[in-house]
Amino acid sequence: MSTSEPLAQGLKSANAGHKALEMDISIETLHGLYNAGSATPTDVVREVYSRIASYFDKAVWITLIPEAEALQCAKDLEQQYPNVTDRPALYGIPFSLKDSVDFAGMRTTVACESYAYTATSTAPVAQRVLDAGGILIGKTNLDQFATGLTGTRSPYGMPRCVHDSDYVSGGSSSGSVVSVAANLVSFTICTDTAGSTRVPASFNGMVGLKPTLGTISAVGLIPAVQTADCVCIIAATIDSTLKAWDVMRAYDEDDVYARDPAQLSLLTSQPVFPTGTSNSSITYGLPPQDLVYSVLSPEYSKLFSAFLAKLQQDSSFYRSTDFDYAPFASANAMLYGSSIVSQRIVAFKPYLDTHGYDQLHPVIRDIFKASSDFSAVRAYQDIFALAKDRRLAAKQFRSNQHDGIDVLIVPSTTMHPTVSEILADPINLNKHLGEFTHFVNLLDLCAVAVPLSATWTSKNGKKMPFSVTLISTPGRDRDLLELGRKIMAMTYD
Repeated sequence: MSTSEPLAQGLKSANAGHKALEMDISIETLHGLYNAGSATPTDVVREVYSRIASYFDKAVWITLIPEAEALQCAKDLEQQYPNVTDRPALYGIPFSLKDSVDFAGMRTTVACESYAYTATSTAPVAQRVLDAGGILIGKTNLDQFATGLTGTRSPYGMPRCVHDSDYVSGGSSSGSVVSVAANLVSFTICTDTAGSTRVPASFNGMVGLKPTLGTISAVGLIPAVQTADCVCIIAATIDSTLKAWDVMRAYDEDDVYARDPAQLSLLTSQPVFPTGTSNSSITYGLPPQDLVYSVLSPEYSKLFSAFLAKLQQDSSFYRSTDFDYAPFASANAMLYGSSIVSQRIVAFKPYLDTHGYDQLHPVIRDIFKASSDFSAVRAYQDIFALAKDRRLAAKQFRSNQHDGIDVLIVPSTTMHPTVSEILADPINLNKHLGEFTHFVNLLDLCAVAVPLSATWTSKNGKKMPFSVTLISTPGRDRDLLELGRKIMAMTYD
């Protein structure tokens, strides 16, 4: 492989064995190399494909862009933007796309071969990234029909955690998260309905942004639960996440759930969170202690306790004693215990009418069959119950009308199971992983999962990440990301 010497020093290829790649290719790292003249997009694309070829986990990708095609995109960018000051925001940045999002000329499979079709147009969110100079590397594996939090429900294989391959990658954005955490791409366009970005991000030590609903176009996305689906970002750093998010977010009048520009303007004009530089502090809420420690694994319990101790020592944080978690818990129980889950049947009804259930992954088949027996009366009962929970949850946050918390902080998930553990109990363990994730989209909240610097040790002696998720009201995406930056910088003994 011919690369410039600085690039060869800065971007190491894969190690032998089951390890993530050593050096990052974050957006800020690559732009630093490009601006210094130390590397070109062509160099980076060659390195990326070398890494992909060397990486042990072949279940990451469903479809790769031919290397020659990606190289041509890189060369076109170099010719079009020779001047450093004129380059677009994502110039020369390799990215991946979850295979539930359309890209013209490529197959969209949703990890189901009998469902697959060749897309005739590119999803607007992916087109925005291309227009900003991004280079698509390929479409990534996922839990079939984006149903699951484990990454084990795909006929294309089970992507593994980059830190220890005996453990699950998390899902449904399984291949997506590994493509970033293994330093094969700079960021991924993925999705989240009930935790499908936040859980895999947490298992692999990545930043996972679940943005405000209706702020990134969902046109060209195959929905799982359309009223709760959200196009998301996984990246290694806060800066990379911000750079991708600034490109991806935009009003799309063709998205039936898009927030209109007037509402977006109102949301983004909210006062920022207190910075801690004055007498004010960030007020946070927590789930009840008895709930948290009844569901967390021993390793996660220890790390979450250490994190809370850090918050208590920091005068820029203040814990609310009036916070009521009840509406969040109520909404969390609704996703798989109510008629809301029937939206999965609605999304794939034409396929099911033609093919039935026989060609589905066995676990997905069982979930879909269990989701089909709700009445219209039950559906309206659930709609009204969720509306009540949404209003009660909103009252817990600070607003112009009343005081409240700025942010809800929860463990991103409850434990990190091995592949064998999930295969032995695929339904119950999957549900358990979503104890603090399912309610976020249902309650119209935004969230970001961020890894702590503290780690735990796997059964194989590997250092494993632990993550917390920051949750707030619509439009607080940037506030949460900046707060996440501060939390990621905390150190532990």
